[in-house]
Amino acid sequence: MALRRKSHETIAKVSVDMERRQTFNTAIAAIMELCNELGRFSPANENAQAVVQEGISAVVRMLVPIIPHACHHLWKAIGGEGDATYAPWPVTDEAALVRDSLEIVVQVNGKVRARMEVAAAASKESIEASALAQENAQRFIEGKTVRKVIVVPGKLVNIVVT
Repeated sequence: MALRRKSHETIAKVSVDMERRQTFNTAIAAIMELCNELGRFSPANENAQAVVQEGISAVVRMLVPIIPHACHHLWKAIGGEGDATYAPWPVTDEAALVRDSLEIVVQVNGKVRARMEVAAAASKESIEASALAQENAQRFIEGKTVRKVIVVPGKLVNIVVT
């Protein structure tokens, strides 16, 4: 589920930001992004509600070092046991971070011309072939010579033409 993956990506990022980098502004920004996702999500069943509850609990526990007094009250409101300042830090579930597909940006001469979904395990060759077949990319390649195709796995494909 995408919301659960977002929750655990946020836990991983905030953990690094708070513990190693001590960049609280980026930690708060990541938590705000998660809060926005949680706010937009409409749980359709009990499992989805559990994912929302997991995300809210993680948000409160990650904010304890920054706003402990507010988190104390929030922790009680969401049914947390004991004092929020003694609640364990949320742990990243590595299995939740696994993706089946990725969105890849297709550029022609460094300008974004398309976006495409590819399997997470797709080879460079198949990603390159899919990028060259994109309709909007074709418009900018047509009648030109393809000099190089740069594939950055999991991120982008840049087609260099002259």
